[in-house]
Amino acid sequence: MDTIRLRSSPRHLAASRAVAVGVVFLAVMAPIFAGLVVSAAQQEEPALSTLFYVGAVAPAAGMLIALVMLVVVLWRRSRPVLLVDDRVHLPRTGVTFPVAQLANLQLYSLPGRGTFLVLLPAHVKERVTGDAAAVAPYTVRFPAGAEPQPFELVDMIRARVPEVGVDKLGTL
Repeated sequence: MDTIRLRSSPRHLAASRAVAVGVVFLAVMAPIFAGLVVSAAQQEEPALSTLFYVGAVAPAAGMLIALVMLVVVLWRRSRPVLLVDDRVHLPRTGVTFPVAQLANLQLYSLPGRGTFLVLLPAHVKERVTGDAAAVAPYTVRFPAGAEPQPFELVDMIRARVPEVGVDKLGTL
């Protein structure tokens, strides 16, 4: 049984604003760093050469920090927000329960906030329309560029658990 994973698509991550800003920053800092290192190597005066090398440390440190932060951001955004195999696992809240207990799915959107899926086990009687705060631990927000898309994910879960009820609530 394959694990169903909900996460941002690699294509969306590659085209994200974080990657664009990181690449532009690195592209701007690299020539500055290279210019300082080349200037330091061409200096005959050792004191002036040392000053150029010391000056090259700042762009090098900035590039290293930007690269590390870019890797951290991409790693965080690529982590799954929902895992479904023989258990349903919501990593953000830590909720885990057997897939056999999954009784109801509620799919809805909030304007400006995104699309959400609520995975409710049989023992939870609350619903989004009644008390959204009560079902918050069972709620997953679809990340930008989600893979799979909301209706595809619902279909994949229904294929695994045919008796699950589905409420497509639309925009709330």
